[in-house]
Amino acid sequence: MALSDATMSNDSNVNYTSNDEMDSHSQEDFDVIIAIFVILCTIGLSIIVINGFVIYLVCTRQYLKTVTNFCLASLAISDMLLGLYAVPLIIACTTHNNYYICVAMDLGQRFLSISTVLHLLLITLERYFTIVFSVMRTTSVISKKTCVAILLVVWLTSLCVSLSQISFMRDPMKAPSQSQITYDFVCLTVLAVVPLVIMGVAYFHIFYTLRKHCQQIKRDVSHISSQCTQHNSKKERKALLIYSAMICVFIVGWFNYFFNSLQEDLGNRVGIPLWADVILLILRFSTGLLNPLLYTFLKQDFRRARKSICSSRKRTGWYRRSTFTSSFSTRKTGLSSNSFAESQQMASSL
Repeated sequence: MALSDATMSNDSNVNYTSNDEMDSHSQEDFDVIIAIFVILCTIGLSIIVINGFVIYLVCTRQYLKTVTNFCLASLAISDMLLGLYAVPLIIACTTHNNYYICVAMDLGQRFLSISTVLHLLLITLERYFTIVFSVMRTTSVISKKTCVAILLVVWLTSLCVSLSQISFMRDPMKAPSQSQITYDFVCLTVLAVVPLVIMGVAYFHIFYTLRKHCQQIKRDVSHISSQCTQHNSKKERKALLIYSAMICVFIVGWFNYFFNSLQEDLGNRVGIPLWADVILLILRFSTGLLNPLLYTFLKQDFRRARKSICSSRKRTGWYRRSTFTSSFSTRKTGLSSNSFAESQQMASSL
């Protein structure tokens, strides 16, 4: 059994099965494909809802409008496009086996993968320069306008790099060209390996700087001040752990996309079982769901925003119940007053 090569493998060179091959699938194979589609649709809808919620929080909460959160909101937009664009095209490519749909699907996946790693790199570097070069600083070293300009560069770079492969995209029936192999190798090296190395070194230096600073404070200030500083340092380390977890999610979900694209060009993925491709596909799309979950429910300011929404809903529900109760009591009191007035009138008439 095989799904469309363009969807189930991590190949950047689009291949697709013919209609005769799809017709030859057994009923059992068809049921498995439907199950995979259901899983992808569920993940896609979850991605849209969760990332839309993150974008809503950043847009409606003034205290969330920081440089770091602007980067996280931009990453949420990239993740949301994964559910809005990539998942539907994967299903369309597999069901229709149209070459141009599969090309659009593959270009979109490449664009979003590059966008994801560049956003993670930007978030890491922003925190690195803020903490290491301005120790324990609470505000970013770059302004919001500069951040927006950098984010635009990130989006344009991702778009240009992904679209550049159109010029040498091969016929699906021919062997990959040297240009395609070189392109995939450069993408793996420059847009996956190098950023991950930079992130790893940056996080190590950040943790080293925080530990050194905390030890210095313990020696110089009183016990109470040291406790306050340790509390602040704990929050910073927690945020850094969240970002590290996001990088791990990227390695599991997207690094294999770049690596397997190159392996496919070199002909080293022959004999890979379908279940392995299915797992890699689900992990790749799960990054769009795990990234917002990490910083929405673990990052302190996002947790504060989420709690404020929950508390406001509770207050609204309590207000509605109290309004209904008071209204019911008023109506009951009014009826009692009217009955008393009527009895007084009857007594006077007698």
